[in-house]
Formats: sequence, structure tokens, C-alpha cells
Amino acid sequence: FRYARLTCCSATNRVSVGQRMAFNPKRNQECKIDLLLSKVWESGITGQQAIDKMKDILKGKGKFPLAEDFAPPEWVDAIFLRFFIGFKKNPAAAAEAFSDMLDWRAKNNIQAIRAQLLAGMTPEQFPRYEQIRRYYPLITTGEDKNGCPIMITLTGLVDPAKLLKSATLDEIRLYIIYVMEHKLMKLSEMTAKSGVLMRALEIHDLKGLGMHHLATGPIGILRKVVQEVSANYVELADKVLLINCPFATVIRTVLNQVIPARSIHKLAVMGGLQDYVDRLLEHADKDQYHPVLFGGPLPEGLEDTGEDDMGTWSAATVPPRDKKAPSARSRATLATIAACPFNPGACWSRW
Repeated sequence: FRYARLTCCSATNRVSVGQRMAFNPKRNQECKIDLLLSKVWESGITGQQAIDKMKDILKGKGKFPLAEDFAPPEWVDAIFLRFFIGFKKNPAAAAEAFSDMLDWRAKNNIQAIRAQLLAGMTPEQFPRYEQIRRYYPLITTGEDKNGCPIMITLTGLVDPAKLLKSATLDEIRLYIIYVMEHKLMKLSEMTAKSGVLMRALEIHDLKGLGMHHLATGPIGILRKVVQEVSANYVELADKVLLINCPFATVIRTVLNQVIPARSIHKLAVMGGLQDYVDRLLEHADKDQYHPVLFGGPLPEGLEDTGEDDMGTWSAATVPPRDKKAPSARSRATLATIAACPFNPGACWSRW
């Protein structure tokens, strides 16, 4: 897994991956753009000083000032802040990543995609939308109690092998670019309007996760594509909830050993409906989610593959004398989650 760097609201004490991940009603106050720019960070400089340093580095590379069509002026400082926060509050590292992002956007003509989105293109109009969404189901619903958009991936219904049969790799890659660019634009617009660094409440529903996700060929190919694209979209997730996670207790135990303390407060791992329903309602009202999360029908056009075989696996346990050593069954579960190209570790290189 690769996890996020510090959020704008950093944790000072070690916490554990768990069920709760308490809702923070002060989040928007703590993440105001003006506050983040004036704040003195661990490196001893303010956010504004960090951004100015990043711009100086880019200027030395001939990449600043930015092209007029890169983004509306009111978006720019927030995008710089995302990179600064996402790269350990290190202006030099953040500037290098920003430079790579600019090169990637130019090489892939991302500004043409942005122009389409600004002109009103909707997700339903993305290239190969109907073919790809069936095996890569993404749902954007309402907002949490802080106004952050809720974005749901039905990870358990992702079928890499069938996805690669329904569209070419280039078509899948282009679709993912449209999805990520749309997400960045939505969050940038919300940030400019509110004056708060907005990010998404990400939910991954693992119901349906099974051994068929371990087909190494399709997964390896897709993971490379997702990682390449998502590396250019930094600090877009506020919280990440994994629900319907097989062997949730074991997975929490293992993840506590591998996730940095600076990031662990962003993630919660939960089992079935009774395990997560209260947590979801703590973050947002029920009508802000899709009904499928509460046992309702799948979105139109999607169907359960019937390939969920997790329920047939033997119960997983962690040996009492070695909490860091999960059983073979729980290791298989972790391998399945890690192998899926749309899981948090594979997809969000910088939360």
C-alpha cells in the first residue's frame, strides 16, 4: 500500500485504523485556505512561503507563470497547497511533482478534456461510459456534513478481466483521466466558492470481493494505468471508508502496522451493515448516500456478478502471541484487496 501524507488537519497522537474515524465538525474551520497559507508548518515556513518557493522553482524550469488555460486564477493557490501538503510539506519535492504533472498534462492534452468539462460535459457523456461503468462502478451522490462530496466505488463489483474485454486499455485510461479531471474540477470549484480546501469522502464497498480479483494479468495492467493517472491528482480524499470488508478486525490489525501515524486517521475499515451504518450516518445524512450502501438495489445498469466467494472462506484469526502475523486466510484477503487496481493503496498515490 502507498498512503497519503499529512492532511491539512494533522493528527498529533497515534490512533488506530478502526471502525469509528470520528466526524470532525471543525474540519472546514481548520482547512480554510487563508489559514493554511498563514500557518507555520513543520518545516518552519508558512503555506504562502512554501507556495512562493514552489513557484520560484518552477520559474527556474521555465514553467511559471502557468499557462492561462491551466486553471482559473482562483483555483491556483489551492492546487499548489494540495501538492505541498501531499508531498510531506516539502516545497522542493512538491515543485518537482508539480512540474511532472504539468508535463503529463501537456503530453496527454488534458486541457482539451478540461475544456469539454467546462463546457458542460457530464460523466454520462464520458467516452465509453456505459461499457466501462458496468465493470468499474463509480457513484457520486450527495455531501457529508462538512459539505465534502461523497464518492463511492463499488470495488467488489470491479471486474478487471471483463473490463479489459469491454474496452481497450487506451479507452479505459482515457475514461479514468476524465473521471479524475472531473473530480479535481468539482473540488476546485467548491474550494473557490467556500474558501475551504475541499476534498471528497471516499467510500469503497468491498461487497462482492473474491478470488476472481486475483487474476494477475488484468489487474497488473490496470493498476499501472490507474497509478499513472492518479499520481497527477493529489490530496483529493478527505476520509476513506472501506465497508463490507472481509475479516475487518484482522485487516485493521494488519493495517495498523503499515500505515504511517500521520495518515491513519483518514482511514476506517469496517465489516457488514451493522458494523458501518452508524459511522456513515455520523458523517452524512442517509439521503446523501446511495441506497445500495444500506441494502438497497444497485444503480441502474449494474448487476451483482454472483462471484462473491469471501463468505465461503474459513474464519480468519490473528495468533494471540503475534498480532502482527495474520493467518493465511487473512493474508489472502489482504492480497485480494491490494491486488485490486481501484483500492486506496493502488489508486490514490497521494490522498
